[in-house]
Amino acid sequence: MAQETEDVRAKIEGMQKKLEDINYYELFDVDSKLEGDALRTEVTRQFRQLAKEWHVDRYDTDALGEGYRESLQEIFSAINTAYQVLTDKEKRTEYDMELSGENTDIGSILNAESAFRKGQNMLTTGAHKGAHEQFRIAHDENPDDLEYRAHFLYTEYLLIPKDESGTPKSKSRAQEIYDELDELLNEMPEKDWLLTFLGVVAMGLNRDREARALFNEALQFNPKNVVAKRQQRLLKMRAEREKNKGFFAKLMDKFK
Repeated sequence: MAQETEDVRAKIEGMQKKLEDINYYELFDVDSKLEGDALRTEVTRQFRQLAKEWHVDRYDTDALGEGYRESLQEIFSAINTAYQVLTDKEKRTEYDMELSGENTDIGSILNAESAFRKGQNMLTTGAHKGAHEQFRIAHDENPDDLEYRAHFLYTEYLLIPKDESGTPKSKSRAQEIYDELDELLNEMPEKDWLLTFLGVVAMGLNRDREARALFNEALQFNPKNVVAKRQQRLLKMRAEREKNKGFFAKLMDKFK
């Protein structure tokens, strides 16, 4: 009888330790990719088994000694909480974000999205400084969001002073921004707006052929991308100016 009591104590202590090291999916032995009715059915089945096994009334808590009743109540409470979270869509979504290390502060997320939308409106109207500040707020509130980061970098580039030809005076920083935007494109492929951002920076670095290819690719994904269309026209105008410069230079040489 004494040995049996010791075994039960060890079992309770082991379960408490286990709960510290596993997540809710592992507790119920279910695939985190399950959705809808399939998830609810499996979680419910496992919950019933665990609830039956760990209900305090199944144990002689007087024989187990001080503290074990509370331990059993804590275990049962943890099982019940896990069930409530995994069977509630909103709670599960928030829990999944916690597991992945994403920001779960709803207020922060909403503030970030509000600032981002303001920044987009300002960017559309050409208010680059205001847009950059709003994107900074969005990025600070939710630094894991790659879209916020890309817009923050792009508007930083737009604010770099340019010479008469449109070349940024800090080419090194412009190149750094290009490189980081290019890395973000690997994480967010087929984003026409990001391809456009890259094209604008490439154009500023006088890499017109590369910029043209980026704008063309952006328009393949979104034929209505007005910024890419406008930049294509600017590239065409620049090419014509260079062509005319070359023509007049040759013409002047003939008169020398």
